[in-house]
Amino acid sequence: MRIVCLRFTSHLFVFYSLFFIFNSSSFAQEEFNVVYDTTYTVDKEGAAEVEQRISLTNNFSKIYASSYTLKIEGKKPDNLRTESAGKQIQTELKEIDGKYEIVISFPEALVGKGKTRVFSVRYTNSQIATRNGQVWDVGIPKLATPELINEYNLKVKVPSIFGAPAYISPKPRNKSDEESLQVFSFKKDDLTKAGVVAIFGDFQVFSFNLNYHLPNTSNKEIETEIALIPDTAYQKVYYENLQPAPISVRLDKDGNWMAKYKLKPQVSKEIVAQVSVQVFSQAQSHYLKVLPNSVNYYLSATDKWQVNDDQIQSLAKTLKTPRQIYDFVVNKLDYDYSRVKEDVERFGAVKALENPDRAICMEFTDLFIALSRAAGIPAREINGYAHTENPELQPLSLVADVLHAWPEYWDEKKAVWQPVDPTWEDTTGGVDFFDKFDLSHVTFAIHGESSVYPLPAGAYKEKGMPQKDITAKFGVMPILRNEQIEIKITPAETFFLPFSFDLPFISNSYSIQIKNLGQSALYNRPLILKGGKLSTSTNVEFLAPYSSTVLQATARSPLFPFGTDSELTANIGDFSDSYSLEGEHIIVSRIVLFLTLVLLLISAIFSPRAYKKVKQLVGKVRSLYN
Repeated sequence: MRIVCLRFTSHLFVFYSLFFIFNSSSFAQEEFNVVYDTTYTVDKEGAAEVEQRISLTNNFSKIYASSYTLKIEGKKPDNLRTESAGKQIQTELKEIDGKYEIVISFPEALVGKGKTRVFSVRYTNSQIATRNGQVWDVGIPKLATPELINEYNLKVKVPSIFGAPAYISPKPRNKSDEESLQVFSFKKDDLTKAGVVAIFGDFQVFSFNLNYHLPNTSNKEIETEIALIPDTAYQKVYYENLQPAPISVRLDKDGNWMAKYKLKPQVSKEIVAQVSVQVFSQAQSHYLKVLPNSVNYYLSATDKWQVNDDQIQSLAKTLKTPRQIYDFVVNKLDYDYSRVKEDVERFGAVKALENPDRAICMEFTDLFIALSRAAGIPAREINGYAHTENPELQPLSLVADVLHAWPEYWDEKKAVWQPVDPTWEDTTGGVDFFDKFDLSHVTFAIHGESSVYPLPAGAYKEKGMPQKDITAKFGVMPILRNEQIEIKITPAETFFLPFSFDLPFISNSYSIQIKNLGQSALYNRPLILKGGKLSTSTNVEFLAPYSSTVLQATARSPLFPFGTDSELTANIGDFSDSYSLEGEHIIVSRIVLFLTLVLLLISAIFSPRAYKKVKQLVGKVRSLYN
């Protein structure tokens, strides 16, 4: 298993071509005052009409610009045109080493201090917005040469039909609506670290095919567990297939879904899962929340999270908030691409501090967790899938399964485990992954008590078999999302008869089996039981797809077949099962009871003492059903 990931961004370069009236060997930015008013108007297909309105003001009386050059990375700009005061300006588009230069030659000299030349550059860029699954990704390049620009005003106009922004970095200075467009405004200071990265839509859907390889090399039958992709605050899972079905699925203390399987001696078993994961931009409440105070280890040290180390403790005294810790980790560590390989050593927090320029995502995560716990902030690690458009470092490789690691901290105000990604902020050059998370991360396994276990999907392999066990693509919501619950009531069998033997005045045991036949988990569902002098409810706290649970109940059959007590019913919502307390075995039990009473009556005729006992017994029976 490999755990690495990266994003990338593009740049916009600006160059001056200057004409000096008097000879000069050098020039500086102070010679001109440069103001940009830039607008990206994205259409419904994702292409953008780009307008760069540039104001170039002379700061000296004897220096002016004879030409201006913009350098653009990415797709070739289409429909290029440049104008000033309503007139077209001579423009040349050059391609140099896969990059494009727009060279604008001014037709006349504009000489004099304070003189301003205003011109506009317009072109079409078809790569600004991309439809990925259920969302639109929008990327605007950052300013690569901000020192050459005095003022930069950016407006990004996006169709309203794209939906609300699920993620946008940096935070816009202003948001407004303009007919059928959403308009977001930014300034120069917002764009020096990174460009604009935005995701529009309420949620994203990923479709996964997973393979788990479970070998048993021993001579005994064993039981083992695998970690299924779980529900979290930011994702909901739908299992369209899980074969073979597990014996059971439990929810561990960190919120992992642990599926249990039996393995025969010297036999390997392969588990195949088809899963759709709905990723949300806002925290949801559809799952069982794991509170940090429910366990005692979210502030504890491990071999990778050395909370008690002197250096960690010293830093934690000054880094008191999750934001401060996050910023420290981003600024302290640098991503080392040379370490992206199989079986790479995991440094842990302390060694990451000692080797800050050799970090990959594990080191960013471990250092954040150790510092957070040392500062009294509950934190844990997530292993999972992270989608990136970078073709060089896709989350899935051709041979092994490449995963990503990121931390979560407990946000007391929101009462939620909040994911952050210091690795990606470092590799993207400053895109914010703290204030708001994107829709590209999918949790496979949660590490709170242990820094290693449980293993995530993709890590269950047989020795010497480095096959690819995870495939991922953008998906759609499953068609069959409705709950499907099967309830079955079964009476307990007696030890001396081949059928259940329910006496009308005795409490009898019943097993109530509940199967989740749907694709999503059930949480806190009330099970209502009625009949047989019983009216109560209990709670099904958690039931994963393809799993079942058995509850026990006791009820009494009525002495006479009247009223609702003649049937035992169990229901969860619209799903129910009933069991007749007037079945054949009940008739047999009444015959036995009748014969017993007859014998007692006969004996009572010959014995007053026996008559007295019969009278007491009949009284007890009456009291039970009054």
